[in-house]
Amino acid sequence: MEEITLLSKVFEILANNNKGSYVFLSDIKTGYSRWSKECVEEFGLPSDRIEDAGLIWAEHVHPSDRARYDQSLEDVFSGRTDSHDLVYRARNKYGEYVAVTCRGKVIRDDDNTPLFFAGTIINHGIASEYDNVTNLYTKEKLIETLADYKEDKQRYNILFIGIYNFIDINNVYGYEFGNKVIKNFAEKLLEYTDDAEVFSAGGTKFAVVSTELKLSQLKEIYEELADYGRYSITVDGTHVAIMLGASCTEVTNFAVDEHTVFSNGLRGLEESMYEKHGEINAFSNSLMDKSHERLVLLNALRNSILEDCDGFSLVFQPVIDAETESLKGAEALVRWKKDPYGNVSPADFIAWLEDDPLFYDLGLWIAENAMRFWKENVLTVRPDLNLSINLSYTQLERSNFRKDFANLIKELDFPADRLKVELTERCTILDKHFLRNEIIFMKSQGIDTIIDDFGTGFSAMELLLVLPVSGIKIDRSFVSGIAEDIRKQAVAEAIITCAQKMGLHITVEGVESGIIRDAVKSFGASSYQGYFYSVPVPIEDFVKLPFM
Repeated sequence: MEEITLLSKVFEILANNNKGSYVFLSDIKTGYSRWSKECVEEFGLPSDRIEDAGLIWAEHVHPSDRARYDQSLEDVFSGRTDSHDLVYRARNKYGEYVAVTCRGKVIRDDDNTPLFFAGTIINHGIASEYDNVTNLYTKEKLIETLADYKEDKQRYNILFIGIYNFIDINNVYGYEFGNKVIKNFAEKLLEYTDDAEVFSAGGTKFAVVSTELKLSQLKEIYEELADYGRYSITVDGTHVAIMLGASCTEVTNFAVDEHTVFSNGLRGLEESMYEKHGEINAFSNSLMDKSHERLVLLNALRNSILEDCDGFSLVFQPVIDAETESLKGAEALVRWKKDPYGNVSPADFIAWLEDDPLFYDLGLWIAENAMRFWKENVLTVRPDLNLSINLSYTQLERSNFRKDFANLIKELDFPADRLKVELTERCTILDKHFLRNEIIFMKSQGIDTIIDDFGTGFSAMELLLVLPVSGIKIDRSFVSGIAEDIRKQAVAEAIITCAQKMGLHITVEGVESGIIRDAVKSFGASSYQGYFYSVPVPIEDFVKLPFM
């Protein structure tokens, strides 16, 4: 009895001295619990002394988090584990869901018999501001913070960090284990909040924002985190190594909006992870270097999209039949030109914009205008010619893409059998089952799907076993200098032969000369595309080409 009385006194002290941090103590044998009065008041619990508190509290847990909550308590009370550590959403007395971190521990006697389950619940506030896995501020809160800095003309530095081997971790250990890895890393990030704010930037991406720390200091933080990720993460007794990439930006130009900063940072992060093997990308506005110019240019591009895609235009490059060298169709390509920037290469601005939410709007603009121009200017003369349109992964992953794309075709009354869609290289980072379903949807609409840039990046022959595509487009890097390079000849021939046997249409792009055409002619490709036949031209010039 003395131990229980002492425990009760300790509870009274702890329960009433931590605002926003609530204490609970449950007798495992009887199911009787005590709760902080502040928690009872905030969440509308029946009393600070409750029987079957686990079931009562469960009614406050968000439905999407309930399964994780139930499983965690089951693990504790069945004896599988002595600890409970979970971030979830709970409904307060006002009907609002707030983010909470609940941590508990089983207390045992000298005979190892479980006596009590005790712990704390930390109330983080309205759940919309907190990510329920990492317990960090959300991406939306990050954008809001950057907007406030812009309005106040407050200079700041921002570090984006991403985990780029996370798919492997999920595949090996499972989804729940992966969430624990993310949470472990997020808790490490919270160690830097004395001089910075830390956010989830979506999925396995994070952001550290500071008005105090210099770029050099943020780089040092990244180096510390990279070492931590490689050597110090242990989950459920298993050591896990995560690989990081990062981009770091100094923001002093207040004409640049918060979405531009975010998109620029994510693009720099992608470059770090997939092109620089984790080496940090540092963008300094104050140095007025190319990185700063890119940030300003990205802002101008975004503004152009918001202004009904002012400054954007379309050109069309012919696709030629390999056997007859007659016109089979064309690929629609986007261009951008605006003072004082002049012509900007699509190789640059597509990559910069692809992670931006506005890219979806640009993609629909491209599709709508390409189909309209083609129907009005080409199909009236040559109804047999096909139009190819590129699709980005950011378009495909939008939930309303299918509906929007199908509506465009219907509104324009465009013949679907004359339309082909080309999946850009980064589309293949999407889940293969999801991508397969999107291709099947296109096929159901009568639209053929082609893998663009085949052989580069994530593209591989194994994709052809999974994805029901109609064809591939061999990347220009395989044919540049092919006449003099026996190895390129061997690779190109192998790809074309394999694709032929699978019944696929093969387009070779980058046919810039008769020498290249002659070098690949014997391999058996279906079509050619390149400057040897025509550069990309506006629609009014396309209809004047001799092929027409």
